[in-house]
Amino acid sequence: MAGSEQGDEFEPKGFGRGAFHVQHERDAAWVPGFRGFFDYRDLGMAEKTGGKFRAHIHRPNGPCPGKGDLHYHKVDFQMVYVLKGWARVEFEGQGEILMEPGTAMYQEPGILHRVIEYSDDYTAMEILVPADPETVSVEP
Repeated sequence: MAGSEQGDEFEPKGFGRGAFHVQHERDAAWVPGFRGFFDYRDLGMAEKTGGKFRAHIHRPNGPCPGKGDLHYHKVDFQMVYVLKGWARVEFEGQGEILMEPGTAMYQEPGILHRVIEYSDDYTAMEILVPADPETVSVEP
């Protein structure tokens, strides 16, 4: 690998060097988390980056209970990439967006949003900076 034997002059900014990490799906643990109607598979990035960012997969843990609460996250960065199924999400100033396989969404910091509905097989990857942002609910 180029640079690995002679030393790399590149010094990363922001995240620094961390431990190498691999997680296989067969070893994944699914646990309840941020939204009560989803289970989450943490991909282990928060620990390896000292809490600077989180990557996880989320999927329903039961049928859609109906429209969720209107809320926002105190984040620097948030993105979602839909792996399968679909979800309809309402965003402040954007209206309802249908997110389906292959949809990539950057969610600006502090934008109000709510989950409207989702398919039973909805599954998405989400990346958050910082790893554990505060979520503020403003309306049931």
